[in-house]
Amino acid sequence: MKSIKGILFIILIMSSSALLWSFATPIEPIQSVNRLSHIIGGMAITGFFLVFLLATRMKMFERWFHGLENVYFYHKSLAIFSLVLVVIHGQLQDLVPHWDKVQRTSLSEFAKELGSLGQYGFIALIVIALFAKFLKYEHWRIFHRLMLIPYTFGIYHAYFSSRYDLLQPTPLGIFTAITTTIGFMSALYMLTMYQDMFFKYTGNITGIKKMSSNVIELELTLERSLPFRHGQFIFIKIMQDGIEKAPHPFSISGGDGKKLFVTIKAVGDFTKKVYDSVQLNTPITLDGPYGHLNFENGTQKQIWIAGGIGITPFLSYLQSQPLDRNIELFYTYHGQNNAIYKDFLQEYAITNQQFKVNFIDTTQMDRLSFENFSVPPQTSIFMCGPEKMLKHFAKQLKTHNKDINVDFEAFKFK
Repeated sequence: MKSIKGILFIILIMSSSALLWSFATPIEPIQSVNRLSHIIGGMAITGFFLVFLLATRMKMFERWFHGLENVYFYHKSLAIFSLVLVVIHGQLQDLVPHWDKVQRTSLSEFAKELGSLGQYGFIALIVIALFAKFLKYEHWRIFHRLMLIPYTFGIYHAYFSSRYDLLQPTPLGIFTAITTTIGFMSALYMLTMYQDMFFKYTGNITGIKKMSSNVIELELTLERSLPFRHGQFIFIKIMQDGIEKAPHPFSISGGDGKKLFVTIKAVGDFTKKVYDSVQLNTPITLDGPYGHLNFENGTQKQIWIAGGIGITPFLSYLQSQPLDRNIELFYTYHGQNNAIYKDFLQEYAITNQQFKVNFIDTTQMDRLSFENFSVPPQTSIFMCGPEKMLKHFAKQLKTHNKDINVDFEAFKFK
């Protein structure tokens, strides 16, 4: 499903910025290159406002963009786009004739220097963010939070070195005041208040089960029930010495709200530490739930596709209630060590005639393919697993089944 509302929201805000800067009246007439430089600089500040706003994980944006992973995609894309605008703005300013530049005062000179520092800061931090997979998550979060500094420099630069009076209650002045204030407060909120305000569900780890040599299932008992929909995920902070306190997302693999189960595969520093050393009765806090998979809204015929640990959101549904629809599951994994819950799925298929499961072990069989797969009419398709795999499957399915709708939750964000 397309992120239509979210895309329209971005287009509306960015086009409003461009139009307001284009039709605003400068303090005194300026040359065309200088005007263009101001328009692009103003759009850059607006772009970073959206970057910080999307980082707040508001449930509204998850709905508008059809999934938190899509919110993060546009968050990242806007950051890169805004950085490009900042660089173009700086290059255009170098082309402005000396006589058309703002009369230099100590205030405007300082604002100009801060603008340059902000540009270099954005370049450095965004480049670091693009190489997130090479950093420990906690280090990545620290660098990410530093984005507030160049953003603050950019706001100061816009207000005090511009040829437009942004302090006046003009349409441009009001728009700039609203967006920069919301952008700054969003960044400040994520930096100082998010951890306390959103992680309101507390509890303890009351069960630990090692499913294989690299997969562990945790039972979480909460002080108050967390309402969730089967197929959703949560962010968890584990309050144990020696384990990183930063929140990490995991799918809910079962539970009733008061008691939840999450299944974790040890693939990185954090998850390996959890697998090796997590202890019973360790305090935890949760934020969520998130996720747009909704099996209840699907048709009576459904096809499920799971890759590796991506089986977990489907388990939550299967373990919750008697099956009342026809479901065929394709479960692909690399080696028997990664075939978690295989026994449960086999037994479930025996006792539920409406459920069929296909196991694809890529160490012994060809990789799963839907290149010539025909989807029956009125069939919903749900997928969960690595992003690259899911996009490949979605492309194959839509090639021969033009009108189908494919919903998926991809693993691609911190």
